Amino acid sequence: MKEFQLIKDVPYEYNADKGLHYSSPCRGMWNIVHYGTLVPGGHQIYVCSTSCLRGVVLTTAEMGAVDKLSTITVAEDNILDGDMEEQVLHGTEKIIESLPQRPRMVMIFISCMHHFMAVNYQRVYKLLRKEYPDIDFVDCYMDPIMRRKSPVMPNIRRQVLRPLQPGAQDMRQVSFVGDCFPMDPETCDLKKHLEENGIRILDLTEMKDYDEMKQMEHSCVNFTFHSEAEKAGKDLELRLGQKWLPMRESYVYDEIEEDMAKACQALGIPAPSKEENELQRDLTEQAAAHCREVLDGTPLAVDSTAVDRPLEFALYLLNHGFEVEAVLVEAITEDEGVFRALQKKKPDLKVYSSLGWNMRIVDRSFDGKIVGIGQKSAYFHDTPYFVNEVENAGMYGFSGIRKMFSLIEEAAGEKKDMETLIQHKGWGCSACE
Repeated sequence: MKEFQLIKDVPYEYNADKGLHYSSPCRGMWNIVHYGTLVPGGHQIYVCSTSCLRGVVLTTAEMGAVDKLSTITVAEDNILDGDMEEQVLHGTEKIIESLPQRPRMVMIFISCMHHFMAVNYQRVYKLLRKEYPDIDFVDCYMDPIMRRKSPVMPNIRRQVLRPLQPGAQDMRQVSFVGDCFPMDPETCDLKKHLEENGIRILDLTEMKDYDEMKQMEHSCVNFTFHSEAEKAGKDLELRLGQKWLPMRESYVYDEIEEDMAKACQALGIPAPSKEENELQRDLTEQAAAHCREVLDGTPLAVDSTAVDRPLEFALYLLNHGFEVEAVLVEAITEDEGVFRALQKKKPDLKVYSSLGWNMRIVDRSFDGKIVGIGQKSAYFHDTPYFVNEVENAGMYGFSGIRKMFSLIEEAAGEKKDMETLIQHKGWGCSACE
């Protein structure tokens, strides 16, 4: 590999999301179709041209979820005739009437051309809500022209919760918001602690019924675990008056304990004791030492599709004696202190952007064995030894870090069919199973 910068030469304002992009064959990250299928009783309608529809239709077919999605094709005559509002309205009516079962929520995804043509889509939704008062209509967007100002994945995590209305808050109920994966109590400190203290947790990733989703109206606190969920958490706080607590996907032990303490204070339950925190630290240090021994100097590469804080994780690994070869990030979004510490700790750390146009012809070979943490790390180092996961995959806190170490050990000892695995869209999406 040659298309990289050494971190000592990278500015803190680094952002690779400019100009022509290369789209690698790594398809594990979720898109709007995958996330929309989490809504029980929901139906997605995509309104755009044939070329754009091709991607969402193929995704849905691969998932085996064609019954959860419909399309309305926008053609040249719709633009010339100026009937794009009527097309959305009457097309949606026809779809609803033809479905075998009445949906509880309809997510309508308009596209770039609706913005270009100044289509009054809110008028259409108003008419639909009047015609079908038993259905929640949600305005969603598939418009890559807005990807910097209003990226689609943070948007849909917010929009699918827009039907929630203010309700009486239950101090024994909380919601986990914006996740792609259920938070396992064995790998998520917060979930385990809340359940042990009798707190009910509502999580869209585990719901089978639309009425259960509506019960989120009565949660007293909403927890988010990912940066892409922050819009949803903030929106619920503003609209419903529910407290929002972002839980940092941190590798700094003090931060984990601080966030856990804040969560417990908000709910009026005991925080983990000093003794428990010390035990968790010791267990995590033991797991790090064991993983380091198993790797025996094998280098690692970390990418931002796998963990929310790849730079902080790389620094954590280096501070624990691991060899870290590279990080793959598209922009520096982490704390500047972490970035500067990483520059000082390993100035020759390689920084790649998978989006760079010249990455399509990069030499992906690597001299020796390397373990990738994330699909892009695996692909761009052409290694069968990799952790195949996205978005922390339900891991949080001390137990989450320990789970990651076990996955790294497993990856180091077992070859995977990298070319096949990374091309499967929406890794771990329940609708794909």
